[in-house]
Amino acid sequence: MTKTVVPPNDRQYWHYKHHIESCYCISGKGILTNAETGEFWAIAPDTTYVLDKNEAHYFEALEECVLICVFNPPLTGQEIHGDDGSYSKIKKSPVYNVRGVPIEKVVANTYNPNKVAPPEMELLRISITEDGYTQPVVTVYDKENDQYVVIDGFHRYSTMKNNPQILERENGLLPVVVLDKDMADRMASTIRHNRARGSHNIELMSGIVADLVEIGKSDRWIAKHIGMSPDELLRLKQITGVAALFQNKQFSSSWEAEADDGEINEIDMEFEDAETQEVVPAN
Repeated sequence: MTKTVVPPNDRQYWHYKHHIESCYCISGKGILTNAETGEFWAIAPDTTYVLDKNEAHYFEALEECVLICVFNPPLTGQEIHGDDGSYSKIKKSPVYNVRGVPIEKVVANTYNPNKVAPPEMELLRISITEDGYTQPVVTVYDKENDQYVVIDGFHRYSTMKNNPQILERENGLLPVVVLDKDMADRMASTIRHNRARGSHNIELMSGIVADLVEIGKSDRWIAKHIGMSPDELLRLKQITGVAALFQNKQFSSSWEAEADDGEINEIDMEFEDAETQEVVPAN
């Protein structure tokens, strides 16, 4: 919803190509003109007009006019009129749509490999107590169970859940943003958030790789979406030790091994992804 004030004797051209607009006049008098047909209507207090066909139009204020306007899709508050009089249809980042969700509707995911030591957790509690929430928790909405599953921000979530003072201050509402992602992309989002900030648990990370392979994601997909080199991915598979992770793969993989007498034995090796048929040299 916006409050639009049109100065007296001003004539504005608007064309909301991507939005339906409805306006209610609070005060002032003006003339609304269809830019294509030339039809016009007198606008006065308590008049409502609806541009339900994305009509290009002029609004001329005979005296200062104050309009209350509602748009669909809803505005985020960041829009700027373009040269053609329209608002952009570009999808905004989730951070522009933070919402407060009852804490009991938020649940942790089962795959987050990030661990925080007790001193840092205490510092997080102090930070939220003193500064409030400065970052929303990233979630996906599970419609079937009416729950918000955490992708990133588990420790911000658990701090509120386990701290009555913070819980009461926030009226039991956790600030979240909601992404629309399937399970594989949820895991990838969690890893990207974690790796961008620092290190995390290798064993749990290996488990995620195993899950992604089981879902059917290729090595190329996994490496691309969670920011791994082929070598890192291979090491994690080796750590996991699950034979299924290497199915459909052909190996003559390559490394240098040092013999007991100090001589270096070179073993030629390449790792061939049977799915993509792309040969990736190993270090």
